[in-house]
Amino acid sequence: MQRSRRLASMAVVACVAVTGLSACRSESSVAAYIGDTRITETRVQAVWDDAQTALNGATAMPITRTDVVNVLVGADLMKRVAARHQAEMPPNLPFDEFATRLRLPAKAEYVRLYTQYYALLYAVEQSITAPAALTDADLQDAFQRLNANNALQEGTTFDAFKSTLPAAVTKDLQSAVAARNEVHEVAGPLDVTVNPRYLPLELGFYGLQNQRTKSVYQIVAAPVGDDSAVPVSDVS
Repeated sequence: MQRSRRLASMAVVACVAVTGLSACRSESSVAAYIGDTRITETRVQAVWDDAQTALNGATAMPITRTDVVNVLVGADLMKRVAARHQAEMPPNLPFDEFATRLRLPAKAEYVRLYTQYYALLYAVEQSITAPAALTDADLQDAFQRLNANNALQEGTTFDAFKSTLPAAVTKDLQSAVAARNEVHEVAGPLDVTVNPRYLPLELGFYGLQNQRTKSVYQIVAAPVGDDSAVPVSDVS
């Protein structure tokens, strides 16, 4: 018994000694860690239940729990990026417009979080004066995402897409990529860890609506969380 206690103490010490405590970030009750902040499963469930209540049984849920984790992680990181640039939340947010896109009532907390995320993203983009240089990797990613959603004419090659990209779209892509890079910089030291049940998870920076399915998809996005982190026990 004494030996078992000593080994347990050693395990705790080893866990604490790991840089960033990444090896300890594996509680089953936590959906994601952002620095010292914990997004709990209870919080995820509350946002989910609120959306379900707002629908009042009118239709099937148009969002998943992964969507909820995504918006909670994104809202936290975007607030940090906005503070870095002293960018403020714009007034009179278009909750109704985003509610229509999300197919949820505007009063749902998920809609409000989602709208606030994109409002802050817009404010951050406006505060970044130097546009990001678009790499071939950035354009390839956008090209593949558009193709996957049948948004390009059949048979369009990458070279054709790249050479005919309208100036306005190029500008939007540059702004989105610049914001994505900012989030990478802010998130890096925070050791963002996401419960494996919600992986892969990515934050969106330039979304479009699929005309066939009406769902929103991203053409500029950033993966978050670390799927190589110590697994969080799945209790679902």
